[in-house]
Amino acid sequence: MSDNYNYLIGETGRISVSIADGGNVAGDPGALRLKVKTPIGTVTAYVFGASGEIVKDSVGHYHADILLDTIGTWAWRWESDAPNAGASEGVLVVKKSVVI
Repeated sequence: MSDNYNYLIGETGRISVSIADGGNVAGDPGALRLKVKTPIGTVTAYVFGASGEIVKDSVGHYHADILLDTIGTWAWRWESDAPNAGASEGVLVVKKSVVI
């Protein structure tokens, strides 16, 4: 699954994920990671429970707020382990301001 979002430089991008079992019932994973790649190629990995970046909203629903401080295309990837293993990827497009 891939999603595209457009932002202005300096905004905070919310990257969300919904996790479900084979019957499409929301469920938590055994482990959850988010990898974010900046337009210059730097990859930062976040692990649920190890740091505060990933927030659990409810069973099977998580998000992370990322400061978008570089113009260009940011890529992200969620990875979850069993139970409810899976992956999801997408991009955030950050544009320059026309004012500043």
